[in-house]
Formats: sequence, C-alpha cells, structure tokens
Amino acid sequence: MFRVSANALEGLIGLASIDSNGTLPGLEPNLEHARSMSLMAHEVVIKLKELGLPESLNDELAHLSTDLGDLWGAQKELAERLEGMLESAGDWHEIGDCLVDLSSSIEHISWHVKSVKRPLNKIARFAYKQGPK
Repeated sequence: MFRVSANALEGLIGLASIDSNGTLPGLEPNLEHARSMSLMAHEVVIKLKELGLPESLNDELAHLSTDLGDLWGAQKELAERLEGMLESAGDWHEIGDCLVDLSSSIEHISWHVKSVKRPLNKIARFAYKQGPK
C-alpha cells in the first residue's frame, strides 16, 4: 500500500477515505504497469543507441527514455481512469473520487511533458544533423 499524509491530500482530496494507518484503501503497487513503462523506456534507449547516439547525449537519453516511458504509461492510466468514471454507478462522491484520480493523472502527464522537452529537442537536433536533408 502507498502511505500518504492526510495533510498532503487535504487540498485536493479532502473527502478521500484515508484509514487510520494513513493509507488509501485499494492503492496497491501495479508491478505489471511499472514493468511495461520500464520496458518502453528501455526500448527507446536501445533504438537510439542502435542508431549511433553518442555517449555525450547519455544524460539526455536517460531523461528522454524515462519521460517517454512514463508518458506512455500515464496516457494508458488516464484512459482507464476516464473509462472507469464513465462506467461508474455515478453517485457524486464516486464521481468526485474519479475526478481527483483524473487530476492526478493529468498532473503527472504535465510534469513529464515539461521535463521531456529539453532532452527531446536536443536529441531531435542531433538526429536532423545526422540524416539526409
């Protein structure tokens, strides 16, 4: 289970059901999802290294592959959460919980969108210098 502080969530999900241990029931680590994102990030590294990306861009590659893997996983999670909301019974408390979950997914995506821009642009500039015009 993930441990959370009630104060950390107060502004965003003040109505969430946090148990006496400071955990949110039903939030178990999704190891399969984590593995999938990790494999996607690894595939990005392999593809660009096979094409000859130089070691001088390894830091950018690390950030790029991690962000792209997380974005790939986060978009899948966002879709699942949206579908879950649309398929829910629909009482307002449940809709509120679904909207908070959607907000969390969107914030996660937003962070990675900002983070990925610099390494993505630097490696893209490198790529265009390598290929025919």
